[in-house]
Amino acid sequence: MKGYFLPDISLMEEETTIGEIKLRLPLLDASQIIGISNRLLISQEKLASESIFSIMDWIDQAAEGWLDPSNAIRKEAESLLPIASGLSKEMVCFVLDDLFKNLRRPLLLQLIQEELGNPIRLDQFRPKEKGFGFSRAFGPHLMTHILPANIPGTAVMSLVLGLLVKSANLAKVSHREMILPLLFVRSLQEIWPEMAQTIGLVSWRSDQTNLTESALRQADLAIVYGSDATISEIRKRTPPTTRLVCYGRKVSLGIIARESIQYQLADEAAHDVALYDQRGCLSPHLYYVEAGGEASPLEFAKWLAQSLYALSNRLPRGKTSAAEGSRIQQIRGAISLRGGVVFSSPKGIDWTVLYDPDPDFSLSPLSRSIWVKPVDDLSEMPSYLRPVRKSLQAIGIAFPEERQAKLVSSISQIGGCRLCPIGQMQRPPITWHHDGQPRLLPLLRFVDWEKS
Repeated sequence: MKGYFLPDISLMEEETTIGEIKLRLPLLDASQIIGISNRLLISQEKLASESIFSIMDWIDQAAEGWLDPSNAIRKEAESLLPIASGLSKEMVCFVLDDLFKNLRRPLLLQLIQEELGNPIRLDQFRPKEKGFGFSRAFGPHLMTHILPANIPGTAVMSLVLGLLVKSANLAKVSHREMILPLLFVRSLQEIWPEMAQTIGLVSWRSDQTNLTESALRQADLAIVYGSDATISEIRKRTPPTTRLVCYGRKVSLGIIARESIQYQLADEAAHDVALYDQRGCLSPHLYYVEAGGEASPLEFAKWLAQSLYALSNRLPRGKTSAAEGSRIQQIRGAISLRGGVVFSSPKGIDWTVLYDPDPDFSLSPLSRSIWVKPVDDLSEMPSYLRPVRKSLQAIGIAFPEERQAKLVSSISQIGGCRLCPIGQMQRPPITWHHDGQPRLLPLLRFVDWEKS
């Protein structure tokens, strides 16, 4: 299988294997990155002339096909993604449904309207809603995407955002996550071939810094996902003429008030832990549970374990590396020495609930491993979260109505960018502010026309 997509460009290839999938990857050098960028820029001229409503319609048609279980490309994805990503087939089906239901036309339109107001501002100058004159929004001619290797779907969403602002898109994708964006571009190609020609999907090693520098130099804007170290390195190599939008490593958690501890809530919390096998920045690392209610934090931990056990049969966990498994076993063994309790899967490391009386924030070893920590009162939360406030992403909450206003006001000042009900942590709306910033506005250049 061809492990890249380029607009009418032939390259020498090498072969690699992911599981049982044989991929042909391109052999690249810096001059070829320049050539690819130039071809994408030529294709972008056609995309820039299209109506934003037509672009939304084409993306919507592709998404509709992906949501059809009988669609040939959807079937191919269900067959290949478990091998490439390590997720179970059941999880892959969830991921595809969750991703593409957010790419339907009404939701794409909602995103544009929320951030820009009038979508036509992407097509032509429109009167300013406030102030004097006219304005128009332009996307970058060429965007470079440095994409992560942990969550299937991130690459597709990043490409869609690029298409909505009418940019050409050169994406560096991990070869382990190449399958889904490849199939997505193929689905676009069936609907409107010219749109697919504005996308280049390639892969190169992180130590091939000359390729990274060339891609950054050619781009008007780069979207970068990665660790703090990765982002720091990219910043050093990015010329001042290329704008950067960076998404770094984040952590998420849940907070539960004493009045809200219920068995049904444990079911919802288990879904947040299990989805994506806890690989993403929206995956909870722990739940803080307030003591003093009818049910105790320890009882909640027991219920959560029961829910994870039941869910593991309906939504099986995928593969876990030997290093992850070793880390989980080490933490399980250490908890009892700290006065804690471990609830674990009878199937080895399938899932783990770590009840720990020490309220300090702890990172989870992931792979469906979750801390449950009691606190005497939720007013104490700022002191426990202060050490990780700069890294906070989502906070799942379960508060009674009469305490919501005060608690939400207090917790939202700590950090993070998303407060949502427990059970919804892994399913954000397309309009959410990723890392606390709009999704389209940072990509755009606005031109003001002060017409006399």
